[in-house]
Amino acid sequence: MHMIFDIERAKRAQIELSKRVVIEEIDLNRVDIIAGLDVSYRGNIGVATAIAYNIKKMKEECSVSVGGKVEIPYIPGLLAFREAPLMIKALIKLKEECIEPDILMVNGHGIAHPRRLGIASHLGVVMDMPSIGIAKSFLYGYIDFIDGSKVIIVDGRIVGYVVKKNRNEIYVSAGHKIAPHQALKISLETWLDNHRFPEPIYLADMISRKMLKDNLLKYK
Repeated sequence: MHMIFDIERAKRAQIELSKRVVIEEIDLNRVDIIAGLDVSYRGNIGVATAIAYNIKKMKEECSVSVGGKVEIPYIPGLLAFREAPLMIKALIKLKEECIEPDILMVNGHGIAHPRRLGIASHLGVVMDMPSIGIAKSFLYGYIDFIDGSKVIIVDGRIVGYVVKKNRNEIYVSAGHKIAPHQALKISLETWLDNHRFPEPIYLADMISRKMLKDNLLKYK
């Protein structure tokens, strides 16, 4: 039996939740641990991984994964309704079993979104934490060049940046409780030259894929 997903209701919920998004500068000196969040799938089985990445030591401290069935299909602009439940479970598990992160880095968009609430913003508001969105495809806004940087513009303001790595363009945007230029700074500081994504997302993606492959029967 498949659940019925009300797209218009989900969009209205995003509009309401977006009113709680705050975009402001934070004290980056107080950011030590980044929680990298990603989900891998096989059919309707998903595995979310949360890794704790120490930005001062430039290394992974620990990781946790949770898996289960995902009933909601992928719909552009509504990714949070598909992936956030598993990500939240993984994040709670990370906090309980490992360490309290200072900021979230999510595979998906922040406020570079039609309703200004991509999955990174959604998770930031729900968990009341600063968050950054890292996405491999462009979703919303328009691209411009300002002061030598390729930027994402929404509502006349910079909400994110386009970073080119290994011939791939990656879209970095502020999610919640952080300024766009700070989201870019943290991302670049954790980005290895030979990797497509910043290390917190790169590692979360690698681990979630392995956990899915090794535990598929358990999650069915």
